[in-house]
Amino acid sequence: MLTVVGALGTGLYFGARQLQDYLDRDRLPGPGVEVPEIRTTTFQVRSSEPAPEVDGTLTIDAESRAFGFVGRIGGPHSGIEVVSPNGSTTYIRASQGEWALMTGSLGDSLDRQDLLLVVRYLSNDKNSDAILTNRLRRGYVDLVEQATEGLGDDRLTRYELELDTLRFGSDYPLQWQHFQNDAIPGAQKVNNLGVIIWLDADEVLVRVRDEQTNWSWERLSYSDRPFTPIDPASTLLEETTDSEAEAGEDPEADDETTNG
Repeated sequence: MLTVVGALGTGLYFGARQLQDYLDRDRLPGPGVEVPEIRTTTFQVRSSEPAPEVDGTLTIDAESRAFGFVGRIGGPHSGIEVVSPNGSTTYIRASQGEWALMTGSLGDSLDRQDLLLVVRYLSNDKNSDAILTNRLRRGYVDLVEQATEGLGDDRLTRYELELDTLRFGSDYPLQWQHFQNDAIPGAQKVNNLGVIIWLDADEVLVRVRDEQTNWSWERLSYSDRPFTPIDPASTLLEETTDSEAEAGEDPEADDETTNG
């Protein structure tokens, strides 16, 4: 009798271990995970239509939305720099030239609205909740593969996902709109939107890639310190003042003409 009980206990133990191993394997990252404070992040953005067309390095202050952008060498925005001291007023220059107020697009290249849109999407992306929203987790996400890349503090956990945005959009139209506005720009309603996300050892979302929408970015570095880019406004004001002075008439010359 004791032998039977012992065997039964051993079987239950190993069965429980196998069940726990199964539950611990290939699971989605948990919601609401606390991550280190992130004030400033430098991103490498590779995005094109149907997502915004932005290709370069982007540094953002999450609170002020101040940012600086440098186009990737060899990319469509190579040689272009953009800065914003407050997240709304933007200045642009090309090939180390003079700064100018950016109001639209630079020819057929970088569009101001596209750049501001990317800043809005990325400024609050901190953990997996940025992509795996609360309602989306409720039966609309399939985990295709989970893998660990790297070692120690440098390790990343990669999650290859398929999102049923077709059913999600039909069941929760308002939340679907929020997903398009906050998570992945250009996302469409499909059965299997393929998205890959990477989390670092602190559960910070450090990389996202969606080949169907051409939305791809990587967090190169982050810190809790503010970011203050240069403000070309004073330079532009100085140049404008100098130009006006050069274009103005000499008061002494006027006096001489009048007296003569």
